Amino acid sequence: MNQRFAVISDRIIGCEFECVCPVIGHGSTRDVQDILARLLTSQGIPSLVRPYCHSSIPDGYDLAVEHDSSLRGEQRYADLSWAQIEVKTRPMTYTDLQRVLPPALEIVRYCGARITPSCGFHVHHDLPEVVERPEVARNLMHFWWRFHRVIYGVVAPSRASNSFCRPPQEHSATLFDNCRTYDQLRHRLARCDRYAGLNLTNLTDPTRRTVEWRLHGGTTDWIKIKAWVLATQRWVEHSVVRSCHFRPEAVGNARAGLNALLVSTGLKPNSRIYCKVDSELRLAGRYLLRRWKHFNAQQEDATDGT
Repeated sequence: MNQRFAVISDRIIGCEFECVCPVIGHGSTRDVQDILARLLTSQGIPSLVRPYCHSSIPDGYDLAVEHDSSLRGEQRYADLSWAQIEVKTRPMTYTDLQRVLPPALEIVRYCGARITPSCGFHVHHDLPEVVERPEVARNLMHFWWRFHRVIYGVVAPSRASNSFCRPPQEHSATLFDNCRTYDQLRHRLARCDRYAGLNLTNLTDPTRRTVEWRLHGGTTDWIKIKAWVLATQRWVEHSVVRSCHFRPEAVGNARAGLNALLVSTGLKPNSRIYCKVDSELRLAGRYLLRRWKHFNAQQEDATDGT
């Protein structure tokens, strides 16, 4: 593949979206899980019910409807109970995700799903390259440190202070610099916390070997999910094909920093880097720009005034 062409890859993806649903009557979270799974299955999306679980979804199912006790419902009416729901996809390509998730999300919304500050949207990308090329993890951490302030700038500000998706520290950016083998990488990863905006701890698990982007807030909106999946895929692909050098000073959360992120990772065309960018990736880049403007209006106004 021409490295100057940014395209959607066949890298395997897994999504997890959290929500809460009102429980009317004398039901429980398990009852809501059962209803959701039956509805999804009846609409051609085979789904199972299980407790919160890190195990792979069994063959024959597209989704797992789980219970996540960390979620909190809305507080407007004290006597209303909430089912704490996490829906996970099986590992699939972006093409399969396009087929499965839009109708699944519509069903979840129809059943009354709400998003509260406790909810997140997590996306996993398969990264088998680290077994033979542990420097890919180093590249990804260098990239994450360099652009983390801008990346947090395109999600809700509360996510940066959320204990389940913490920003990186400078010392973590170089944690994998001297890893020459996969075993060395696994040893270093044992010191890492999975509750980070970018979680690499799954790379130690031979049944998963994924990187997980955890910093996006909860959503059941396919447009938001699609853009985030494609953006994070490009960030992973960038770390696989490019050598990302460590820079002590992280890029500031400014329009120029966002533009550097989009151009360097193939979400915006540039004659010197990615001369051709897939149309869906360009739309994802434009979506990130709109979100950045939404969350950083004051900074945008100050830039326009200079």
